[in-house]
Formats: sequence, structure tokens, C-alpha cells
Amino acid sequence: MPRPSDVFPLDPSKPIIPVDVLLEGPKGRQFVRMAIDTGATYTMAPVGTLLAIGYDPSRPTQRIEFVAVGGVEYKPLVKVHAIHALGVRVSRFEVVCHDLPPQSPVRGLLGLNFLKHLNLHLNFPHRRLTVSH
Repeated sequence: MPRPSDVFPLDPSKPIIPVDVLLEGPKGRQFVRMAIDTGATYTMAPVGTLLAIGYDPSRPTQRIEFVAVGGVEYKPLVKVHAIHALGVRVSRFEVVCHDLPPQSPVRGLLGLNFLKHLNLHLNFPHRRLTVSH
């Protein structure tokens, strides 16, 4: 029996593919608008969101190398209780703690460490994003 799929609208005229992502922590849950980014190894969430749901990015157990315009930086890697996006939930999920510039249309990036859990099909001519479960 085939598994069901979730279908989401896709606007090919936009420069990004935005999605609403729910992050869960020990002190709550918070939605973050993120862009699907197949070029990002890790999912990235803002400092304020991680603080609000109960994580302290100033005391990470691990930092990762982050290549930025000005050179290499080391950013905190936080393991959140769960992440929900595109109809999929992943527990004990690693997120890089980093704020995007204020002029960005999204607050974070949904990277390959999340996308690898999906069967994702981008159908630009038909203006839909399909996630098969």
C-alpha cells in the first residue's frame, strides 16, 4: 500500500522556498520561518528562539566550523528535543545557533540534516512541493 503524501504550495517566482518549522525544547515550543537550503549541511535557528525554548547557546557541548563571508567562525550546535516541518517530526535534532541578517525574509535555514529524512519532490511547473511518507 502506498504511503500518503503531503503537498505544499510552491511559488517559482520567489527566490527562496519558505516553510514554517516548529522547534521543541525543555521550556516550550516555537515556530520559526525557515528557507529550504540544500546547500546548508545543518539546519540553522536564531539565538532568541533557542533561548526561548530552553537552550543556552553560550554553553554548547559542541561547536561547528561555519564558513562566513568574513572567514571561518565556530557556532554552537544544540540538540533540540524535536523539530517538525513539512509534515515530518525528528527527535533529538542538531541545530546550529546563528542569527541571519535582520533584512532576511526568514529567520533560519532548513538544511540537509533535516531534508535527508524526507522524500522531497519539487515540482516547479505544477507549483507544488510533495513530501512522501
